[in-house]
Amino acid sequence: MNDVIDTTVCGVPVGDAHPTRVMGVINLSPESFYKGSVRRGAGAMEKAERMAEEGADFIDIGAASTAPGVEPIGPTEEIARLEAALPEIAGSLDLPVSVDTVHSAVAEAALEMGARIINDISGFKADPRMSELALRTRTPAVVMATEQVPGDPLTVDASLAALQESVRLGEGLTGAGIPLILDPGIGRWVKAKKWPENTALVRDLCLFRSLGLPILVGISRKSFLHEILGRPDPTDRLHGTLAATAIAVFNGAHIVRAHDVAATCEILTVADRIRGVAAP
Repeated sequence: MNDVIDTTVCGVPVGDAHPTRVMGVINLSPESFYKGSVRRGAGAMEKAERMAEEGADFIDIGAASTAPGVEPIGPTEEIARLEAALPEIAGSLDLPVSVDTVHSAVAEAALEMGARIINDISGFKADPRMSELALRTRTPAVVMATEQVPGDPLTVDASLAALQESVRLGEGLTGAGIPLILDPGIGRWVKAKKWPENTALVRDLCLFRSLGLPILVGISRKSFLHEILGRPDPTDRLHGTLAATAIAVFNGAHIVRAHDVAATCEILTVADRIRGVAAP
């Protein structure tokens, strides 16, 4: 594969020679682990507008919490939650909107509402129709490292192998020139995945470049930071988030999912300058 990673996602240049892109996170699920990210109705639109003003390149909307121990909701409820916010956000903002779901029926409904990116934390493994949908609609997709359940690989090698399988499942997309983005699955997705496993992913992120595709990381306020800092409330994890994010960017991340867009954009400006890329 080409040593230089370079692509365009919904008109946004992404890769080694470009500034690190920011994907602002909006949760429509009251069950979300970080209550500060939850918005419903008009609040979701206001949050999206603020993120756009603060410098977000993409908006990622999720309607079902994936936090461990949360009772899952069905696709019908997930779609209903999206209907209350996604059409207005996608129709009003000049930013590509991503939908965070593992169900192809939800993704298809979201695309009809104006979403332009699919973010599948199962890595195309929960629903075999997801990769087919992305190919049929020529929709860029994010796939996360998953073996059986989202984020379950415990080592860097296992995460790499899981993403290699997702790339194989999505080979129709890459063959057709549709962007596929890799998420190594940082976070306490399963109980055994504690701070050593997560810091290893950040430290060795450059190894994922071997797959030749853009890398996205989701670090924002996650519980492994509490294990390091002793901060049980996600509200108190911003400093840890920014430290880990800057290191991830220096080690090869091209897109960062963030709850705190303004602060993230500021540290990315510095991190990008250190890695030799200036803002446009």
